[in-house]
Amino acid sequence: MAVKPPLILFSISTPILLLLSVTIRIQGHDFAIEEVTIESIQGAFAENKLTSIQLVDFYLQRIENLNPFLRGVLEINPDAWVQAEEADRERRSDTHGRRSFMHGIPVLLKDTIATNDKMNTTAGSYALLGSVVARDAGVVEKLRKVGAIILGKASLTEWYSVRAIGKIPNGWSARGGQAQNPYVAGADPCGSSSGSAISVAANMVSVSVGSETKGSIICPADYNSVVGFKPTVGLTSRAGVIPISSRQDTIGPIARTVSDAVHLLDAIVGFDPRDSEATSEAAKFIPAADSAKSGEMMLLLAEFKSSVNEYLKELKVSPVKSLADIIEFNHNNPDLEKLEEYGQDTFLESEKTSGIGEKERKAAENLEKLSQDGIEKVMKDYKLDALVAPGISLSMTVLAIGGYPGITVPAGYESNGMPFGICFGGLKGSEPKLIELAYGLIIRIDCHDFTIEEATIESIQKAFAKNKLTSLQLVDFYLKRIEKLNPVLRGVLEVNPDARAQAEKADRERRSNVYRRGSLMHGIPVLLKDSIATKDKLNNTAGSYALLGSVVARDAGIVKKLRKAGAVILGKATLSEWYSLRALAKIPNGWSARGGQAKNPYVAWGDTCGSSSGSAISVAANMVSVSVGTETHGSILCPADYNSVVGFKPTVGLTSRAGVIPVSSRQDTIGPMARTVADAVHLLDAMVGFDPRDRKATSEAAKFIPASGYKQFLIKDGIRGKRLGVVRHPFLDSLNASIVAAFESQLGLLRAKGATIVDDLQIANIDIISDLTKSGELMLLLAEFKSSLNEYLKELKVSPVRSLADIIEFNKNNPDLEKLREYGQDTFLQSEQTSGIGEKERNATKYLEKLSHDGIEKVMKDYKLDALVAPGISLSMTVLAIGGYPGITVPAGYESNGMPFGICFGGLKGSEPKLIELAYGFEQATKLRKPPPNY
Repeated sequence: MAVKPPLILFSISTPILLLLSVTIRIQGHDFAIEEVTIESIQGAFAENKLTSIQLVDFYLQRIENLNPFLRGVLEINPDAWVQAEEADRERRSDTHGRRSFMHGIPVLLKDTIATNDKMNTTAGSYALLGSVVARDAGVVEKLRKVGAIILGKASLTEWYSVRAIGKIPNGWSARGGQAQNPYVAGADPCGSSSGSAISVAANMVSVSVGSETKGSIICPADYNSVVGFKPTVGLTSRAGVIPISSRQDTIGPIARTVSDAVHLLDAIVGFDPRDSEATSEAAKFIPAADSAKSGEMMLLLAEFKSSVNEYLKELKVSPVKSLADIIEFNHNNPDLEKLEEYGQDTFLESEKTSGIGEKERKAAENLEKLSQDGIEKVMKDYKLDALVAPGISLSMTVLAIGGYPGITVPAGYESNGMPFGICFGGLKGSEPKLIELAYGLIIRIDCHDFTIEEATIESIQKAFAKNKLTSLQLVDFYLKRIEKLNPVLRGVLEVNPDARAQAEKADRERRSNVYRRGSLMHGIPVLLKDSIATKDKLNNTAGSYALLGSVVARDAGIVKKLRKAGAVILGKATLSEWYSLRALAKIPNGWSARGGQAKNPYVAWGDTCGSSSGSAISVAANMVSVSVGTETHGSILCPADYNSVVGFKPTVGLTSRAGVIPVSSRQDTIGPMARTVADAVHLLDAMVGFDPRDRKATSEAAKFIPASGYKQFLIKDGIRGKRLGVVRHPFLDSLNASIVAAFESQLGLLRAKGATIVDDLQIANIDIISDLTKSGELMLLLAEFKSSLNEYLKELKVSPVRSLADIIEFNKNNPDLEKLREYGQDTFLQSEQTSGIGEKERNATKYLEKLSHDGIEKVMKDYKLDALVAPGISLSMTVLAIGGYPGITVPAGYESNGMPFGICFGGLKGSEPKLIELAYGFEQATKLRKPPPNY
């Protein structure tokens, strides 16, 4: 989360202000520690760009310079360096086992959380200075176990303000003085965990731990523009923490991001035998209850006396052993404890109580009933996942008395600069839902109403430039969408475990301006079809278990270009296994053994079409920004058509096929899929160009690439002056009447936009072209597939299979895994029977070239056409396929049952500029695409 950092402006002469803009550079690496997240710190650890000792030194320097004004830190742990050095040694020797994101991360603890070390635990009072605890608090034991560094103790409101409620200022303690809000000098820092929030907000520590009885985490987080997470009572141990109420006390994280708070929470939750009686209740909402009327205050006073006396008795050494002793200490040290200014009225009231008697038990029952009749009833009656409220009111009332969890997220700043937040609260154990809500809101808030769903690449780049969005947030959004939607849609086969690291790298580059702003793809997540090789932790299997675990020698050519442009490789998209070539007409579109059956996001029963189905589905359902597919015979254009996205099939050779599981060097091409024509073009610009590993095709097509790329052809008035040919037979013969009617209307629009429509044209031998057997295309593809696949497999560094014959044998040996009985492998068997490219195959190649020359090329030249236009997929599945011609399909509407359909523009080799102008002009004039209704 890119929380706005505080401007600590106490006076114009304050020299430490300069530190706020200083970026520490470690060992020559370009790594900025300010505002950094735990995950990016761990990434820097892993890349040897940062050590824990350097991180501790950075925070100690910040504390030294800022804390004299902010007073967020009460004590520094003299052993912090030792703990950091130990973490670094463990990391180098890998003995820490990577068990927690918190390993090597500095943590600041509220000065009520016991540490059995050289630090004090005093609740900010001199009365407990020099006391010695018997052992670490339960949460501290857990933090030490995962390798966190205890950096020190955070200041707080002394004795949680319970010494004199209404008189002790928020953030003041005798030991720490008056803590300051880092955003607005003199403003309320709020709550007793104020130092924990201030220190995180001002980058004096990565994360901190606070405690809450009634708003003491949520309120300071809200007022200091950080994330505060109050867990369900009992989710974290209170053992070893100076107590108030066993019913309401809870321990929770304070951080700059929701994810950091969650990582810290993960490290401190869990059972503790020393707090085994902690109960979690299901009580819910209470309308803004008055604490006196509810009995809460009376009960807290009694609970505080009994619980603090119990805590004090357990101390190994202590100047005071009871609340009465503390009261006497304050009387004897009025200047030290500022007794005249603030008094200790509430201490005196608490001391008068006589434990938990009948009156207190009735008060507890009343609070339970208020919760049961209030929040619990509302949540159940309306089937709510959470309550949401601005500011702190929810946490200070409803959540407090029932011990319920809540999380606050920075939501903005008043005109005077004062932060405010928004709070989500829920039932006992509802932390997962609250985290989802808070994490989702972080993106919304940080993006200032920037909506990621349906966002274009250009709008994302603008959000990057204005610091409204980071690549990491974008990746996290898509990963969450994948987690939520992919179990049904099955458009994504694998997520790249390094995607977040790549996103963080893009963010660092953007902050430091070291990257060239030459590509709009910088920091943009891309999903690749699972036949495009990546030299990383991802597999490349064409959806088959036969290639699972194979290791490629290098990135595919287009992947190399994408990485150079700064794109983030998000993962691999599902596909029709082996492009359906295992068993044509039997393998269902979108099915693979590894991925299962992919679903059309618009119509559950609808065909996903083509082998690049996962690439289209994932883009349509907003599980990724853009994706890359491959096409031999309709495999980009068809799934784009059926899933209401833009599919762009480039001229063969315009994009490299090196490192892509092949079918035919004559027909294979790699192209983008996106929600808009512009996005498809931006992705295409990043992928085109010569590749020595696909020398012949890419060198021939390189002449078609315009000097300034393809973006220049995104012209809104691109239709004007174009001559478009319409071939009705057989392209319209089998289409639904509604699609034909829509197409007729769209032809009218094209005319109105300045195009000349040359209608009812005939392509010579179109019936032969449309028949894979008659044209010889299938026979040729079978021979090409075997020879090209075997060549690909031989180049793998590691592979369970080395030939098509091996794959056939694998399927025989794994019939259940590969569903051999259901779908067979007839086409594989036919392909295996071929003997390479002989005379028959060369004649078939010449025949297909003649069909194209006498067909589309003659029509285009005779009628001086700029492109052909047709509804649906028929043009792409026949005419464009056999000649290696380009085409682009654009969403054109939806049938009455919701099934999408598109319109396709196709042309001769190198005609991409005209096709882009036409497709973009049509898209801008119609804007017919809409997102899937249920996704």
